[in-house]
Amino acid sequence: MRNFLASLRLQKDNPTFLTAQFQALSSQIPILYVLLIINALAVAITHLQSAPLWLSCYIPVGLSIVCIFRLCWWETRGKDITAERAYRLMKVTIAGACILCVAFGGWAIALYRYGDAYQQGQIAYFLVVTGISCIFCLMHLPLAAVLTTVITFSAMVATFMFSGNPVFVATAVSGLFLILPFLRVIDSYFQNFVGLVRLTEELKQKRAEAEDLNLVNSRNALHDQLTGLANRRSFFLSLEQRLQKHPSRPPIIGILDLDGFKPVNDVFGHAAGDLVLKETARRFTALVGEEGIVSRLGGDEFGIIFPCSMTRQAIADLGQALCAAVRDPYEIPDGSVRVFGSCGIVYPDAGEYTAEDLYEKADFALYQVKSKRSSGVEFFSAEHEKILTQRHLIELELQAGDFARELKLDYQPIVELKSGRVVGYEALARWDSARFGRISPEAFIPAAERTAVIGRMTRILFAKALEALAIIPRHLKLSFNLSARDICDHETSMALLAMITRSGIDPRRIEFEITETALLSDFDTADEVISMLRAAGISIALDDFGTGYSSLSHIHRLGFDKLKIDKAFVMNFDRDARCMNITRSVANLCQNLGIASVAEGVESETIAEGLKAMGVRLAQGYHFSRPLPLELAIDYAARCDAAAAARNSLSA
Repeated sequence: MRNFLASLRLQKDNPTFLTAQFQALSSQIPILYVLLIINALAVAITHLQSAPLWLSCYIPVGLSIVCIFRLCWWETRGKDITAERAYRLMKVTIAGACILCVAFGGWAIALYRYGDAYQQGQIAYFLVVTGISCIFCLMHLPLAAVLTTVITFSAMVATFMFSGNPVFVATAVSGLFLILPFLRVIDSYFQNFVGLVRLTEELKQKRAEAEDLNLVNSRNALHDQLTGLANRRSFFLSLEQRLQKHPSRPPIIGILDLDGFKPVNDVFGHAAGDLVLKETARRFTALVGEEGIVSRLGGDEFGIIFPCSMTRQAIADLGQALCAAVRDPYEIPDGSVRVFGSCGIVYPDAGEYTAEDLYEKADFALYQVKSKRSSGVEFFSAEHEKILTQRHLIELELQAGDFARELKLDYQPIVELKSGRVVGYEALARWDSARFGRISPEAFIPAAERTAVIGRMTRILFAKALEALAIIPRHLKLSFNLSARDICDHETSMALLAMITRSGIDPRRIEFEITETALLSDFDTADEVISMLRAAGISIALDDFGTGYSSLSHIHRLGFDKLKIDKAFVMNFDRDARCMNITRSVANLCQNLGIASVAEGVESETIAEGLKAMGVRLAQGYHFSRPLPLELAIDYAARCDAAAAARNSLSA
């Protein structure tokens, strides 16, 4: 009962429900007026001859005119209405429903005494049917529906109960018992309507939440969550859109990379690295402005789409400014850090390009900057295009051609500086292509890594190295280079061990060389593979030491047997004090760790003597010998042994 009484009140504190209630009424009330007009005029027409004109004509016509005006008002009422106005209009509707109900009911009862039995039956029909119709049309406004029910049925019961006509008395009794069921129907219908409105609002809310979630997902799909910049996907979408919009004017893009970023993560933690990336994003965005696009492509790599109105010189200046911005110190909780930036830019001529073409060219220009080990800006050039074309041809040749029979090894002697004896060789891959001639290892090894052919190539070359070891004197060792992919691939390492076992070669005569880059790509896997190889008796040397970012903890943890000093330091040993100091530091480190040091790129007697004086134990380079075919390499070792024996006999 309490819920029923509560439902009769207008929910002023629920604006959404009020507007829904009004909208529902606005579609039902016009039907109510049409029914009232039709039924009233039908009753009036049948009573024109039996009732006074004012009662049979003027009153029903007047009431019908009022209904027509109200019908037009509801039909022209706008759909968009505020909750406050809906509240006021529904209060008026409740009052209007009571007034019209009393007016039509009183008019019908007044006509009752002027007609015969048939006309009186029509009056009863009018009161019941019209009352029921009004009730159902006002269901969305329960107070009006309840008042209509009470007024209509009360008037009918009061009129017919004392009519003396048994049929009308029975009708009155039936109407009396119908009041309560109608009230229950009104309440049930309205509660269902309330539930429907609530469900509709919940669905709208869920739909809005889903749309918001879609917007968030869409933003996350196109933006980097750490920096807020456009991400890799968004970068390529922007390129494709610009290429479609202006196919004859391809966009100008740049790829920037942070040099020295990984040590920030390793030393200070990823939180510090995140601060550096976010600050870099802020600096780049401030320099590029709103006309350009700054994206984070992944890791410490950023992509720039420059404004198309900029000249080549302006873009070069902006590229230098971006690199300079990276060199400014970054403040982190533990102090400040410095990194450097390299930038590759493609300023394309008119022509047809894809987004991937532009990215590849800019990335190649970036690679050229980094290969020079100097931060700065480099534009993709015609010379780069030539190199890139050759790279594609090599990759195609690796995938399509039978290069196994074209691969071979040359052997560069490794000399002990103190005695002058050859202690082993470094096996160096050579590819004499039937189509392209001699291809540099600097070209085909990276190509093999990019095309995932490196594992097969390693097995082919290592099989040749094992064949050579069967011929090389037993006191000599052989160094063999493993790529970053090899050292991080358990399958390749297991295959190499199986090949050694089948060959019968003593694993202690084999030394695998790996680069610092291999360690950086996947240190944990590299650690597992190196441990497995060393457990088999194979020596491990760290190649090109000093050019990457290996820490002393890596050297200690991995237990290298040798450190090979990069030729960039050795070749400038006698001209650059810094190179000399770095070489001396590495030599001292090796002595303290009890491992051998190997100097690469020794090209003069002066450098060889200087290295020996510093305590460097082993060396290789053109001063001793170029890489040689196996027979010549064995002959060279024999001559060195003979010369060393002669020197020993003279000194004795």
